[in-house]
Amino acid sequence: MATRAWPYAVTRGAISGYQAIVAPGFLANAGQTYVLEYASKQETPEPDAVTVREVLGATRGQLSLAYRVLEVRADRYGLGGEDLLEDRAGRTIRVFEGLVLQLPAERVLSIGLTAEDLAAVTLVTAPAFRKLWAAETRIEAEASTAIPVGGATSDARPLNLRIAEPYVVPGSGAQRAKIRASRHGDQKDISVIQADSRPAIAREPRPGRTRLIAAIVVVCALAVLLAWFVARP
Repeated sequence: MATRAWPYAVTRGAISGYQAIVAPGFLANAGQTYVLEYASKQETPEPDAVTVREVLGATRGQLSLAYRVLEVRADRYGLGGEDLLEDRAGRTIRVFEGLVLQLPAERVLSIGLTAEDLAAVTLVTAPAFRKLWAAETRIEAEASTAIPVGGATSDARPLNLRIAEPYVVPGSGAQRAKIRASRHGDQKDISVIQADSRPAIAREPRPGRTRLIAAIVVVCALAVLLAWFVARP
């Protein structure tokens, strides 16, 4: 069954640092495109691997990313030949390109994402990449709209999906819990962070410990005073 997802891309220019160049409108409007930058990490060197990472604390609902990491070739974005693009220091440019889904990570595994779904992302993000490459500085992230994805048929090429450790937005007051996710009948333990809306409770000092500390301070003060009397002329 097809579901909705928003294309996104995180990359850098020849002299500018990593940033989101395409992001869902609801994240862009909330000023949270930085979440995509920090949540997108290369988990494996396998070129065909698609990372699925849950993002918690950014929105009230469920949010996950399904993305791949590619070394950028000029022809992929309509910039010339097949050469790899490099920055001014000679380092290869990488792009984190994928989909934002309003689903938990384990549900993403079951919706039937295909290679065609990720190919559609490139069509959406290519104009923004060309704009970044020409500007040679940071640009404003372009807002993407939802597209239908999933619903793979039996003859569709399967994707190499990997669930990664979730990303929690700093300051969102989250707490870790254990869940189990299964794929093709195999069980795998992963960590998920569940939001906790309860305010932090300040710990009061224990009475016994307070008295012990006070006694130590008094003993130290007496020792110093005694040493002064003994040492004076």
